[in-house]
Amino acid sequence: MTAEFSEKRHSQRLPLALPIKGKCLGKLLHSHSFQGQTQDVSYEGLCIKIDSTNGFKPGQDVALKTRLYPGDFLLKAQGRVCWINGMPDSDWPVNMGVKITHMHRYRLWVERIENKMIEAVVGDTQR
Repeated sequence: MTAEFSEKRHSQRLPLALPIKGKCLGKLLHSHSFQGQTQDVSYEGLCIKIDSTNGFKPGQDVALKTRLYPGDFLLKAQGRVCWINGMPDSDWPVNMGVKITHMHRYRLWVERIENKMIEAVVGDTQR
């Protein structure tokens, strides 16, 4: 049995909530830091729920840090903002799509995502 994904994309997305810390790159005097949580991840990118669109725009380079498991080592990456989906109501989350452009230990990232996909498929077959 294969995992069912609702969107047809270059890389499959996996719903996964990971804490994210990061900052905008390329600003000499002002560095806009942010914290958020992933909505989903793929081999190539992340959808991150953040509090505000302030300081972010498509094409902006960002630095990210996350842990795949509690107590796990810190994964560091750089990416480029591809899109921002901000809602006018403050009760709605702001989602930001980031394409990974560089990541330390990228092979481990891919391996862990594959493991999570396998866990999801096994969980679906046991229901």
